Amino acid sequence: MAEGPRRRLTLLITLLVGCVIVVVIQLVKVQVVDHQFYKNWALEQQVRAITRDTPPRGVIRDRHGHLLAGNGLRYAVEAAPAYVVDKGGVAENLASVLHMPASHIETALSSRGQDQQLRQWVLLAPSVSREVGEAVIDLNAGGITVRPLWERSYPEGTLASHALGFSTMITGYYGVEGYYDAMLRPEVVKWVGPVDVASLPIPWQPVAGELPRRGVDLELTLDRTVQALAEEELLRSLAEYGAEAGTIIVMEPDTFGVLAIASYPAYHPEQYVELAGLASPPFEDPAVSKQYEPGSVFKILTVAAALDSGMVTPQTTYNDQGWIEVGGQTIRNATRQAYGVSSVSELLAKSLNVGAAWLSRDMGPDVFYSYLKAFGIGKRTGIDLAGEVAGQLWLPADVEHWHPSNLGTNSFGQGVALTPLQMAVTVATVANDGVRLRPHVVGRRIGPDGAVSVYRPLVVERVISPETAHDLTEIMVRCVEEEVTLALVEGYRVAGKSGTAQIPVPGGYAREGTIATFVGFGPVPDPELVILVKLDRPQTSPWAANTAAGSFQRLISELFTVLGVPPEEGRLMAEVGPR
Repeated sequence: MAEGPRRRLTLLITLLVGCVIVVVIQLVKVQVVDHQFYKNWALEQQVRAITRDTPPRGVIRDRHGHLLAGNGLRYAVEAAPAYVVDKGGVAENLASVLHMPASHIETALSSRGQDQQLRQWVLLAPSVSREVGEAVIDLNAGGITVRPLWERSYPEGTLASHALGFSTMITGYYGVEGYYDAMLRPEVVKWVGPVDVASLPIPWQPVAGELPRRGVDLELTLDRTVQALAEEELLRSLAEYGAEAGTIIVMEPDTFGVLAIASYPAYHPEQYVELAGLASPPFEDPAVSKQYEPGSVFKILTVAAALDSGMVTPQTTYNDQGWIEVGGQTIRNATRQAYGVSSVSELLAKSLNVGAAWLSRDMGPDVFYSYLKAFGIGKRTGIDLAGEVAGQLWLPADVEHWHPSNLGTNSFGQGVALTPLQMAVTVATVANDGVRLRPHVVGRRIGPDGAVSVYRPLVVERVISPETAHDLTEIMVRCVEEEVTLALVEGYRVAGKSGTAQIPVPGGYAREGTIATFVGFGPVPDPELVILVKLDRPQTSPWAANTAAGSFQRLISELFTVLGVPPEEGRLMAEVGPR
């Protein structure tokens, strides 16, 4: 063979061998070195996790089964363009149902990705009504799917809005919706398997597997009727007394179950999107999320501690000269008057600051604050509502904030802050023979399988003895009968205490405006209701005895009738029986 052809043949063979070596090296790299990468890539293309249709969120009802938070059905209209044969015809049919331009729909159905292939999935309408969704289903158009969606509905409007909170399509916020969000949420179940180009399961038929379950249903201790009456009375009180805002709480003293918890301003839970744009959205519940200095209603705790510690009896007297010095600070009665020789019962009935400071000073900080802590002051009550705050109680160990004068001012509700719920729990403790329970708003939980869990009252602590509770109750009855007569209820004995508190501002207290509180229970001696009324900055009178006490009287009178609580004569006849 000539030299020229041999060289060309050698070069060709060398090139072929080199190409084979390159191919072999590439095959080794793909099949051996990068084997796992390409295997995972193939699985990503072939196997997908598909979320099954999500069932509804658990519903919320009142204690009698009335629906407070439910679910409405809507639909999302989607398309797999590769499976839509007559795109123009389908677009025309959908346009009349979705009230969208046909050209817009056809453009979506013809849209392509970066690889110039038809998109696997497009969203035509994110949320349409049930009627529209069913109309799309009736078109029976290939490649068009209608996916059910759930939206939260609140059929009672603004009723119990703070207690309920609100929920988006995914998450609950505030109130019961926020506290029990994980429980109310439905279970999400995903199917994992081979899919086609439109991400539809292969084979195209129902696949066996675990079915998703709806969320847990909640039955509250709230009574829709009691809640409505409390909200009605709150609105009336705000208008009648010219108050800026307010709160009313109604509880059962033997269980600490909340029958009503109303605050103004309220809101409609379905309008949370619009309200979220406000400078101060009304979502937080003032009953559990906002603290205030309670004023003279706090004297209930001071007298309870003095009685239970054995320091005094209801008949113990002291000389009220109109002022007293505690920790270097002079404390005076609100009326600036001296009352001379007065008993402990008169101290509470007449709401004497000097007498309360005398009790706390003589008890000393160890005894006094031990009782406040036992009543739960400075701690969350543990109620099952989102956003509860602990309040504020400075103790002697906190040398930065506590001063010996606090021992005197704390005795009548200054320099200590708590929520309306904490104040209601304190008085419910007295009404419950001195035993503090954990307050709650959920009475029963019903699982998706029908299993029912019933709430059992949880004892937190025995704070005072039954004897002390009974003595204190009689003193509080005297408060109503002799001093705060606006709270009297014909045919019933009720116990209560008013409190008119100054409003703290930087550097001291506001010169104008008060917070009026009245809290009480009845009928005595077997109370069935504890009611707290708090009014912010009433204009007709700064005194709680002239404002909040009237609100309490009207509401508890109406509730006695609505709930069938017999008057005193009727109860006595029922106990004795017919003769």
